[in-house]
Order: sequence, then C-alpha cells, then structure tokens
Amino acid sequence: MATDTLDQSVLEDQIAGQVRRYTVRLAVCFIVGVNALFLLVLWGSGVDLDQIFAERDFFDPTRDICLRMAWYKPVGEQDPVRLCKEWINLGDPAGRVHKFNKDLQVVKGTDGKVYAKEGAGDGRLIAVVIIVVLLIAGGMGLQRHLIARYRARLAAAADKHA
Repeated sequence: MATDTLDQSVLEDQIAGQVRRYTVRLAVCFIVGVNALFLLVLWGSGVDLDQIFAERDFFDPTRDICLRMAWYKPVGEQDPVRLCKEWINLGDPAGRVHKFNKDLQVVKGTDGKVYAKEGAGDGRLIAVVIIVVLLIAGGMGLQRHLIARYRARLAAAADKHA
C-alpha cells in the first residue's frame, strides 16, 4: 500500500515535470509565433507608426523662420488666410525644412484665430490594436486548452500503465 502511494507520487511528479517543460516550450513558441503574426499584420496594414506617433510640427513665429507662405481656406469660411507653408526651426540642429502637413484642416475658431485640426484617422490603427488584443486573448486560451489536453493525455497514459 505504501509503495502504491509512493509510486503514485513519483508518477505525479513526473507528469508535473513533463507538463512544466511542455508549458515552457509552448510559451516560447507562442511568443515567437504571435510576435511574427503581429509584425505581419502591422506590415500588411500599411500603418506608418513614424507618422502616427511623431510630434506634430506647427509653425511658431517666436522660434521659427518662415520660408514660404501659402493661402489656405478654413473649413466653413469663404475668405482664405495666409499661413506659413515651409519654415526652418531654429531649435532643430539638423536644419531641415519643416512643411505644413496636408492632412491638417485649417479651422477658424470662435475667437477669430486660425487653428490646425487633424482630420479623422482611417481606422487602421484601431484595427491593428483590436487584432493584437484578439491575438493575445486567443493565444492565452489556446495555450490553456493545449496544456489541459496534454495533462489529460499524460494522466490517461499513466492510468493505462498502472
């Protein structure tokens, strides 16, 4: 009787060790696979992360020198306004020419001042975030399922041999 319980505990320790090794291998495979899938989705979506997370560049007459002016028509207004189209930022050590972003809408505020307002995004970034959340949730669920299935197979094989 004592040898049966000893054999049973040794068998349970072996199964636990096998499940631990399987879990580590599975986790490494999922990390590599899901990251590769995420990068593939990001590349396939065409989202330019440099453009999305870049600092917005606006002309500031106190620290910039205007090189070229252009006429812009504010949304909902009939009269165009003259704004700086290209400028040099004196704080930029590269000395590159900064340009007015074409995606920005020129809007005249209730105070009479002109503001730049970003247009609505195309939703690709939100789709990428949703796909990432689904990848993570699906990977966690699949990993739990595979580990439970492996543990059940090991237990069934141990019962068959016992």
